[in-house]
Amino acid sequence: MIDIEYDFGISGDAPDDAFLDPQAIEYLFAQTQQDLGSSLQRRLAGVVCREHGHPPRLRLIGRYDQAAGEMDIQYHIDTCCPLFLARVIKTLNTRG
Repeated sequence: MIDIEYDFGISGDAPDDAFLDPQAIEYLFAQTQQDLGSSLQRRLAGVVCREHGHPPRLRLIGRYDQAAGEMDIQYHIDTCCPLFLARVIKTLNTRG
């Protein structure tokens, strides 16, 4: 199983007519974490560095901007070596 760390939070001030209330945002975070986690676990199942035998570690940072009503997610991938990082990125970018 791949180690995935999640860091989700809210940024900006909520307008009076905010699209989502805090409870809905927390549900959005939970659903996003579940969906992304399942997908990433499936895509990276069994992927380990051929030289060092280590799996990748991922950190997903998500911020819901209340003013814009949008969520931005960034992926950070930590690997034991640059060659394995390239392999993980290629795996994630390959459709299948």
